Amino acid sequence: MKFKENVIRFMGGRYGNDQLGTAALILCTALIIVNVFARSVILYALIMAVMVWSIYRTMSRKIYDRRRENEWFLGIVGKARSFLNLQKRKFTDRKTHVYRTCPSCRKTLRLPKQKGSHTVCCPCCHNDFSCTIR
Repeated sequence: MKFKENVIRFMGGRYGNDQLGTAALILCTALIIVNVFARSVILYALIMAVMVWSIYRTMSRKIYDRRRENEWFLGIVGKARSFLNLQKRKFTDRKTHVYRTCPSCRKTLRLPKQKGSHTVCCPCCHNDFSCTIR
């Protein structure tokens, strides 16, 4: 119990781990597995650099800076997840729906797949535009 209290006291006021730190450790693990087969000194140096950077972020007392870095990372990951989810929905709906982009507000609209030329009203900006579905 004394050890746990010492660790809690030591980590007081420090940033700790977050999503960026977890991603860095996952990257290190993947690079270590690759390096088992590749046996590259450059890859080993990269692994060590990412590990040191991850430990530095965990032990840092500059909480505002670390939080800003994590928000930047989450913004990038969020955009990638959003894009991949849209691609997955497009694939699953490929027989019943089509996806078009509103020329005014650039929102992606899910439209029923009906052949011919149609006038569509965007629910976000209420702009009318025509689209042709084959």
